[in-house]
Amino acid sequence: MHQQGQQRASGTGQQHASALPRDILLSPHRIFFVLAGLWAVLALAWFQWGYAVGLPCPSLGTPTLWHAHEMTVGFGGACMAAFFLTALPNWTGGQRPTGAGLAGLAVLWLAARAVLIGAEGLPLWLVLAPGLAFYTGFTAIFARAVRGRWDRAFLPLAIAFLGLADAAFVASSLGALAWPDPAAATRVLVLFFTIKVSVIAGGMTPAFTANHLRQSDNARAPRLRPWADRLGLALLLAALIATLAGWAQASAALLIAAGLAQLARMVGWRSWAVRGYAPAAMLHLAFAWLPLGLVLTGAATLVPLPWHAADTIHVMMMGAMAGLALSIASRAAARRAGTVLHLGPVLLLAYGAIWAAVLARMAAPVWLGAYTGLLSLAAGLWCIGWAAFVLGYGPALRGPVPRPVFNAGPAGHGHGPGRAMGGAAPWS
Repeated sequence: MHQQGQQRASGTGQQHASALPRDILLSPHRIFFVLAGLWAVLALAWFQWGYAVGLPCPSLGTPTLWHAHEMTVGFGGACMAAFFLTALPNWTGGQRPTGAGLAGLAVLWLAARAVLIGAEGLPLWLVLAPGLAFYTGFTAIFARAVRGRWDRAFLPLAIAFLGLADAAFVASSLGALAWPDPAAATRVLVLFFTIKVSVIAGGMTPAFTANHLRQSDNARAPRLRPWADRLGLALLLAALIATLAGWAQASAALLIAAGLAQLARMVGWRSWAVRGYAPAAMLHLAFAWLPLGLVLTGAATLVPLPWHAADTIHVMMMGAMAGLALSIASRAAARRAGTVLHLGPVLLLAYGAIWAAVLARMAAPVWLGAYTGLLSLAAGLWCIGWAAFVLGYGPALRGPVPRPVFNAGPAGHGHGPGRAMGGAAPWS
């Protein structure tokens, strides 16, 4: 009987293993969040410690530009594909890609990472082709889904903009494009993802908070300020335009104003009321880095601070962009009990490590005597956090895809990306 039990267990394990390639292609969030998590570890470890182990870091003009590109367009682009393509049916009524089509998109993303490793020794067209193909396919999926729906036209336009900004960054870094210069191209990518955090997290956080408080019989819902939503978005778009125009001081002032507007949005969100519910608290904590990062980035350009703009951008991208990605992705792997999500200890460890990494990165310029050590600590904590995420994300990769993916209970709790622009759509 013991032998039969072992055989049954072995057979079940083999069935799970053989089903994984099929199951992981049932929804975009499965494959792209895993790719994002793995690349977050590998790319940063390569940049931080590659030379120490005899593996020089890839370069896009400089290794720092490769690092900046891969932590925005590489890692951030995979997170965006995971979330946007999974939410596609609820946002537009279209069909999310699955199977071979989804695998093709993932292969293009991987090909883009591969050619950029040896970019300086390859023809420019070959370096640009996989990334352009990935974003063309990504854009085409949304363009087909929103056809005839002008209230959703901003979705494919935003994806196409990122694809063009990606190509411009690479061409500029390799000396093939005079404008924008690599510094401006980096800022453009950073501002693109801050806009994404402003729109997505700015709608998602109060909506999920209201849902949780309602389920907890807490009558007072978060208070929204639509004027701050619109103002914060308008100021970020203006800062993006000023950056492209080369108006550094105007862009810095706009970033400070945008940060204050984002902070005004948070007032009344009742963040303290969800401190004991991790799935909602993580969203609040991630969004909190946005106003802080915007104000510090703008101020660092205008007045002397312990932090340079590069430091504050790191803090904002690690805390706000990566924090939001981790908060959303963790929901798909959470255990569901009715309308409540329960995050396991491994996913909580992942978020705690990322949070600690942000604090270490922020402390480094202040504590100059420990600067190098704190940078290594921040990098190590980041890698631990995303490795823990990949480990804890395992349950989300197998079996039928839950509906909705990123929330518990009936579909339709929450609001989509159009909320900050006057529309509304349920989260997937």
